[in-house]
Amino acid sequence: MKQKEGLMYETAKVAVNAVIFSIKDQRLMVYLNKREKEPFLNYLELPGGLLHPEETADETLSRKMKGVFGIKKQSFWQFYTFTDPKRDPRNRTVSIGYIALVSNIKNTDLEDFYPIDALPKLAFDHEKIIYKASEFLKKNVDNRFISQLVPKVFPLNDIQTVYEVISQKKMDNRNFRKKILNSGVIKKVEVVQKNVKHRPASLYQFVFE
Repeated sequence: MKQKEGLMYETAKVAVNAVIFSIKDQRLMVYLNKREKEPFLNYLELPGGLLHPEETADETLSRKMKGVFGIKKQSFWQFYTFTDPKRDPRNRTVSIGYIALVSNIKNTDLEDFYPIDALPKLAFDHEKIIYKASEFLKKNVDNRFISQLVPKVFPLNDIQTVYEVISQKKMDNRNFRKKILNSGVIKKVEVVQKNVKHRPASLYQFVFE
């Protein structure tokens, strides 16, 4: 607490938390790591940390992501700021929430990712942060978001799967293909699927201006 002109006011720390989504087995997954100190020792939590005095929130996030994943450059979207005075039992801490998306749609060994519909008990208010992030993603899903969740080249079914997982709605295959092909944001590439048991599908890639 600090005092100024007879009034008491509290100084708050500022942190960032990253909600890193991916998709596995047609389920939306989120990255969590085990907390190594109190409070909430050994609980799972979202990656993140406090801002250094000379850093912006984006710079703090980049530093933390490089430490966790070795990622030098990653696209993030700021989606909400969490200000509940009791969200951290140690002191007042405001957390700026970010979303990142990782392409692992066919990955069968997605380490440290957990389905958001079956989360264990998490540290702090991180379950609330994940829920808020998933709702933001559902309401704001667009092709730029989707492009982060599929490989560089992909069959059309992969895009439809991502849309269905995020929106939690089944889509008509024919109408979806017609709409995405007419959108102008994807183009067909010269190669086709390899090492598949069924007839190889045509592959596409996103093209944004």
